[in-house]
Amino acid sequence: MYLQQNSKLCIMHAISPVHAGAGSATGAVDLPIQRERHTGWPHIQASGVKGAFREHCQSVWMLRGVEQNGLVAKDDKKQAEELTKRIFGMSEGQRSQAGAVAFSDARLLAFPVRSNLAPFVWVTCPALLKRLARDLQLAGFDSTGLADATIKDDNFAIIKGELTGDLILEDVCLTPGKDDYTGLAEIIAKLDNTIDRLVLIPDDHFTFLMETATEIQAQIKIVPETGTTQDGSLRYEELLPADSVLYTVVFFGAERTDETNQIQLEMLSEIVLDVANKYIQLGGDMTLGRGIFQLNWLSGGAK
Repeated sequence: MYLQQNSKLCIMHAISPVHAGAGSATGAVDLPIQRERHTGWPHIQASGVKGAFREHCQSVWMLRGVEQNGLVAKDDKKQAEELTKRIFGMSEGQRSQAGAVAFSDARLLAFPVRSNLAPFVWVTCPALLKRLARDLQLAGFDSTGLADATIKDDNFAIIKGELTGDLILEDVCLTPGKDDYTGLAEIIAKLDNTIDRLVLIPDDHFTFLMETATEIQAQIKIVPETGTTQDGSLRYEELLPADSVLYTVVFFGAERTDETNQIQLEMLSEIVLDVANKYIQLGGDMTLGRGIFQLNWLSGGAK
């Protein structure tokens, strides 16, 4: 059972472009990113988030071990694999065990878009803030005011930062609205204090930017013998841009086993956060430096 008081919020700030792929496609983009079915907004499925944390933790434990209460002997590969299975779950023949940690999908918190008033600004919308408020409440956080933010027509409102005049975001032109939502800046700062220019835009404009403002890169394959491009190898890959900010709600529990030596809740969360506390790689193209996130963990119930 996953309780609110055992939850944590993990803020994921993209240091490099991210490709969490949705497979191949028949459109202009050969390798699109994952998107929510009902909104079309980019996200990263929970299975991919959990898999990335599982791989990261196991790799670190294999390299340095975990010397807490003798759970893992230093540089002992088998012990590291066993700890990974006990925490994240396993299914091997007749032996199976549910994981003791649960992850939600990684959802957008703020999306970076180039603008005329700054190199780029982060954007959000009322529908996203309503969902963020709900998820914060689920994890035991104060979300006062987030769900009440509104903006309509071709206007924008400043949540954080100093911007003066009309705002151009890619092909979207917006004028300053009358509403003032700078009071929400304190909540945003607690989640990610590197977001210094955040604006609220209407839902329809936000959805348009989610469809058109992601990064598209061309890829080719080189023939080793000739050093030239292989015919028919050109393909286009979609990426979440660097500085995209996402979040996942993480629930911790005790190890899911009847054995007497099970890993208890407090120890389990400490073990995971000890090795996955600053950075993680998620998604494809790891050897190209893609998918590097900076992590910020917040305990449930924090105000």
